[in-house]
Amino acid sequence: MQKPVFRFDRFRLDTQARELFEDGQRVVLPLSTIDCLIYLIRHRDRPVGRDELAAAVWERIDVSEVSVSHAIMRLRRRLGDTGSDQRIIRTVPRLGYRWVGEGTIEEAPAAQAGSTAADATPAPHEPEPAAAAGMSGARWMGALRYRLIAGAVGVAALAALGVGVLRWTGLAPVPREPGPAPVPALVLPAEISAPAQWEWLELGLMDLVASQLRRGDLATAPSETVVALLERNPGLRPVEALRPLAADLQIQPSGTLTRGQWTIRLEARRPRGTLVVESHAPDAIRAARMASDELLIKLGHAPPAENTSDATLVRETLRQRVNAAVLSGQLAVARALIEEATPALQNQPEIALSQASVEFFSGNYEAAAQRIDSLLERLPADRFAELRGRALITLGATRYRQGQFENASAAYAEAIRLLAEGSQPISLAKAYVGRGGIASQHMDLEAAAADYGRARALYEFGNDVFGVAVVDLNLGMNAIQRGQPAIALPILRGASERLRELGADDAWAASMASTIEVELQLLDFDGALATSERLQDAGAQTGNQRQRWELVLSRARALAANGRLSEADSELSRIREASEAQADAAVRLQASGLLAENAFARADFAAAIRLADAAATPELAKRAPGDYARVALVRIRALQALGRQVQSGAEQTHLASWAASARDQAARIQAELGAAYQFQAEGRAEDARQRFREVMAQTEARGIPDEIVAAGSALVPLLIDADRLDEASEVLRQLAPWVARDMRVAWSSGLLEAARGHSEEARTAFARARQLAGERALPEPTRSHEAMRRGTD
Repeated sequence: MQKPVFRFDRFRLDTQARELFEDGQRVVLPLSTIDCLIYLIRHRDRPVGRDELAAAVWERIDVSEVSVSHAIMRLRRRLGDTGSDQRIIRTVPRLGYRWVGEGTIEEAPAAQAGSTAADATPAPHEPEPAAAAGMSGARWMGALRYRLIAGAVGVAALAALGVGVLRWTGLAPVPREPGPAPVPALVLPAEISAPAQWEWLELGLMDLVASQLRRGDLATAPSETVVALLERNPGLRPVEALRPLAADLQIQPSGTLTRGQWTIRLEARRPRGTLVVESHAPDAIRAARMASDELLIKLGHAPPAENTSDATLVRETLRQRVNAAVLSGQLAVARALIEEATPALQNQPEIALSQASVEFFSGNYEAAAQRIDSLLERLPADRFAELRGRALITLGATRYRQGQFENASAAYAEAIRLLAEGSQPISLAKAYVGRGGIASQHMDLEAAAADYGRARALYEFGNDVFGVAVVDLNLGMNAIQRGQPAIALPILRGASERLRELGADDAWAASMASTIEVELQLLDFDGALATSERLQDAGAQTGNQRQRWELVLSRARALAANGRLSEADSELSRIREASEAQADAAVRLQASGLLAENAFARADFAAAIRLADAAATPELAKRAPGDYARVALVRIRALQALGRQVQSGAEQTHLASWAASARDQAARIQAELGAAYQFQAEGRAEDARQRFREVMAQTEARGIPDEIVAAGSALVPLLIDADRLDEASEVLRQLAPWVARDMRVAWSSGLLEAARGHSEEARTAFARARQLAGERALPEPTRSHEAMRRGTD
């Protein structure tokens, strides 16, 4: 029985021959992709589930979801559809796909010019995942939109096509249709048998092979990730150390120099066997490229086009040597390699970008920005889109670190525009992470989360475990900004653990600093102190001096929260004395702000005002609005403590006005607390009580313990003064979870017990408060509180 022919738009689908024609010309597609098309059109009256489609086409349901997505993506691209338009193939959320192409006609088969004769017996369906060759960034996003890819990219069947050495152990070669899916792969450091001057090839060759495979659309783990995992687990075999990458294909390069001739050998190891290719050339870089291209062919991928001129070879050799130095953390070596090159070579765009990257990772942000600006001026606007995109990403990161958010935003936006139609998913992911960071800074948290989601999908697609962990770190910080520390903590801890395993020390340190912030919000002071102690070694080891001061600040916060003010002040003094006034402006302001908080905690109100004056600047309000609001509140309360209510009232009005226009809810809470304290300072006790009640209701809705305690512990003494002990008791019941670890709650508990005449319970509570206070002064009691406290001493 013959099978029908379907017509739609300018296409004709011959289901008998399993062929697609466009305007009479045969369209070359993998059979599995055509089978997907046939199945969708046959069942166009309903949605088709992903598992159903996988079972029908590949004859099993355990096919990688990415393989199905790639087949759909390839069809959309070939039929003139997109993942956003979905005019022909519609994605049905949480189910699968449906054919919705208008004008689809079913007719009996007939002989057509240009068609290929086919046997009446249909060919067996082969379980062949679809390819990603030639996909643009926009099409990646179309296929991955609204979901994150779970697990690694699907495994492709290895081809036995092309020429060269092909040796399998225990596996017979099986011919395949062109275009298998990306194989999750990683490249190990190379084994080099050559004089000492060639040692750099151990990592340089590794990175070159990995880069070449990625350019051939073979998903390959970043070299940084592989090196970090191996260094982090020196006692483990590579297969064990690299297990977190879940790579199905491990490639071991080796190079041997014999009588001026290089032999580059690549062993591609898989559970089903080992594929070996070899290439020979007088130059190691050229031989490695030849071997990489041959391996790509064996795996069914088209090698990227290459410029093999001598100038290109020299440039690529230098670039690989610099990359090898950066991978091993030898930034001084990387800089020296570039400086020793000829001026003409240093002026090459790729080398100029490498120079900028070295400056960035060294913390020399302005130097990095200047190099990139110069590079972009030299590059034609209508060419080198991917190189310009990568340069703009580095520029965006540099401007972000400098607090120039508008400039950073423009750089990331242009990078996304340039890379969206390219073939560099990891670069595009970095641009989305950067743009998400800018959105977070502007408190546009929904936009930030959306960009992080796009980046995470691309990183997973590219088998970049490090990238996924970095996105999770940003998602954790996004939860902090949303006022969800309890949600943020497990996200941050998970990201921190993965980053530690991957040996990404700088990113791990950033995750730990964020963890400290969350632990302090949750009033887990012991946990924050323990986390900060783990950070001390990292702070001493990092090569980025800018980040080092941020880690010192996190340590000081943890010390201060535990009442160890002298130690905290010592750390903060290091920042003020040794950091650079311009490059470290933000962290210096934050350090001054924390010094002001510590002075207030000691009841040194004059010093608190002086230090707060230095910290509460427009720059701090822009860079860290939460810190700015806390410092402003410290200044207001210090003025009130010195009886300067008129001045504190003016300061409070200014803080309230600023907070009303800010998008930071934490800053608004600080302003509301300031208003309540101002009522109290002016003797308007009932107004103060009512405002503290309102603030406490707001903090309970947000659910951040530190904010709840700040409002509740201020309200309790006012209620006791008004002899509203039952209401005070109700407030304390809400604060009870933190009575054993927060001095404010313990002190308030003591006041209430004393007011009720429970002397023993009051003494116990006051003793606990003194123990928790450390070097901090306890709150000044009112006259009635003083009488009660004397009765319990």
